[in-house]
Amino acid sequence: MRKLVQWLLVGVLWLGLGLSVDIAGVQAATTPKVKGLILDNARQYYSVKSIKKLIDQVQAGGGSFVQLHLTDDTRFGVESAKLGQTVKKAKKVGLTYYNRQTKLAFLSKKQLRSLIVYGHQRKIEVIPEIDTPGHSTALIKLLKSSSKANRKLAKKVAVEKSELNLKSNETKKFVKSLLSEYVGLQYPGQHIAISGDEYSAAITASQPRVVSYTNYLNRYLIKKGLKTAMWNDGLLKADLPKLDHNILVMYWSYDGQTSNPKVIAQHRKIRATLPELNAAGMQTINANSYYLYVMTKAATFKASNVAYWKKDLVNNWQSNVWDVTNHKDLATSSRNIGSAISIWGDGRKSYTQAEVLKRTRPFLQTYFSAQVQ
Repeated sequence: MRKLVQWLLVGVLWLGLGLSVDIAGVQAATTPKVKGLILDNARQYYSVKSIKKLIDQVQAGGGSFVQLHLTDDTRFGVESAKLGQTVKKAKKVGLTYYNRQTKLAFLSKKQLRSLIVYGHQRKIEVIPEIDTPGHSTALIKLLKSSSKANRKLAKKVAVEKSELNLKSNETKKFVKSLLSEYVGLQYPGQHIAISGDEYSAAITASQPRVVSYTNYLNRYLIKKGLKTAMWNDGLLKADLPKLDHNILVMYWSYDGQTSNPKVIAQHRKIRATLPELNAAGMQTINANSYYLYVMTKAATFKASNVAYWKKDLVNNWQSNVWDVTNHKDLATSSRNIGSAISIWGDGRKSYTQAEVLKRTRPFLQTYFSAQVQ
């Protein structure tokens, strides 16, 4: 899910992505495009009640999916037997489970399943996202503290404190075992997101280990009757012929929204563009971070900034505008099947769940309106 660049709303606000209807069927009708919401449930915890309200809002706006960014550096926000974070070990306050060691709230598997069922009944696919191999600080902490065997495993699969080690053959087997805890919660044909964003090793023109890791997890999910979604960061131009092409790609940024000119140039040289992914046969969801990322911080919700964003989105953005504000290299392929708006936490929990839902409503209402295609 992301290194949250602190852009003010002079043309910027952060948002994201997800999906579950028969995508191919939706794609056949190229208008209107699929729309959805990506919710950061890691930097800030959202209860079942809050998420259901967002599902209702997506349904009311004609959307098709809600992707739950459940894990990140800050929190592993869902129950995991493999990591020793279970309801049996947790402290329960009302309907919320808290890890007794980290003091952080998480969704139980039963709660996650209830959200998947709730969405399915409303024709909204709820997509769980487990963030690896980057943004794994919280995962690694749980791994090291859960058992002697896991501490030993951490030495093989973890790189320092925040990333998993793709040089180790144990890593993809470990992540497969993690995903195995959630595959049974989904309906056949739905997605699980394996993330793949902002992994520091993805800086050379070709990444055979990333290809192997991605294809391995994708093929595991296929065997389980599911589909794979992931972010675009690690999908490189040179590796497109070797990557499985049945992966749904959430495309948030070409260069990672860094302020370093050298890194920007490097990323734009080696990373696949959204149109290149489509040309290779891959379907995409446009999650353009310039227009579609909403950060839960005071600057975002300033009245003048909200008004600016609404006007800018309606007048200057369509689902074919994928690279910040660039209107020249547009995504014209029917494989670019839609878009997603994202709600990202600021890491400081500046607002309660109720306040976030209230303050983001104008953004969601505008994005899901007929004015925005």
